[in-house]
Amino acid sequence: MDNPTYLLLGLLVLALIIGGPFLKGWANRKAASAGENAGKKFAASQLVKVLPEFGTTLIIHAPEHSAREIVAEAAAKKPKDFPARADGGYGIRFAEADDTIVRLVPDPAGTRVQVETFREYMGFPQTAPFWTDLRERIASAAGARDTAVSEGPRLEYLRGALLDARNARWTLDA
Repeated sequence: MDNPTYLLLGLLVLALIIGGPFLKGWANRKAASAGENAGKKFAASQLVKVLPEFGTTLIIHAPEHSAREIVAEAAAKKPKDFPARADGGYGIRFAEADDTIVRLVPDPAGTRVQVETFREYMGFPQTAPFWTDLRERIASAAGARDTAVSEGPRLEYLRGALLDARNARWTLDA
């Protein structure tokens, strides 16, 4: 090989040695940005799926005291997931006992069971499957007592202030 080839190879090696850390930093920033964007997209798609689920209510066609017995029976089968609250509601646990709060409220057709508030973890609410499970358990317990249940009105929620870097608590839209 002649001298110009050695010179070009030497310059290329020198460029890689000097430019390598800059190239690595740029690649790391691009990868982190792409990962963050993918995470935000995933959380947004999950939110679109779970908000209607939380908005689904259940009407127990019975007076409040009977409805409370039915809900208590349904929740008692999984007390860790559905802890009773001192205020008469029920929690749905993902990490904490009050991640989602369920209330029984009067309804013209009987008693309505609804989600009052829920918390996000990892950018979106995690307790929607538990809420579906609780509704199914309530319907089953009501059926065992020959009490009719039906889907109630759909509710909507508003996202509150951030509790940490990316998670918030949602409340009923009044």
